[in-house]
Amino acid sequence: MDLNSRFNYYDILEINPHCPQHEITSAYERAKTTYSGENPAIYTMFSEGEARDLLRLIEEAYSVLGNKTLRALYDERIRQKRPAVDLSFESLQTESRVTFSSGSKKTVSGKSTYEVDETLEKEIREVSTWNGALLKKIREYKKISLEGMSEKTKVSIYYIRAIEDGDPKNLPAPVFVRGYVAQIAKTLSLPEKNVADSYMKHFKELLENK
Repeated sequence: MDLNSRFNYYDILEINPHCPQHEITSAYERAKTTYSGENPAIYTMFSEGEARDLLRLIEEAYSVLGNKTLRALYDERIRQKRPAVDLSFESLQTESRVTFSSGSKKTVSGKSTYEVDETLEKEIREVSTWNGALLKKIREYKKISLEGMSEKTKVSIYYIRAIEDGDPKNLPAPVFVRGYVAQIAKTLSLPEKNVADSYMKHFKELLENK
């Protein structure tokens, strides 16, 4: 694993770097179950290849952190190379239920209401290419704050802002970004697979040009 990347083995297993050794095995088993091919929900966010890559990272993380000696060496190296901002690997499987009310307003998760703009609604229905600026425009139109989006998706505000700004240098590996975008799209009542596929094409172009 590249230690200069913006996530580490603890982030992948969703555990605190200071956790006791026995918690690592529990975290590993939990991650493996959540992201295994036997969980049909995984393929609503990732392709089969991406799911395999994610499981490979989980196995890689456990092979180091599950060994006390290797973990001690890894901790020493990561103390020297960890980025300035501590980014966590958020859950990709959080359910965000979106409901609608009748009339001229819509309700998102029962908390946020907004006036329907038919012109913008038509524009949204006809979108074929998705980017961060458009996701931000729709989030603001639907009156969902960054804090509210973070609460609904369990994706950090730092990541949401980077996704909206099209800022790949402040985002983790593409397989994680895809999951985050799918969660954002779902919360905005957008077709998450289409949005994620389109955004990731744009994201990869940004990576190539950075």
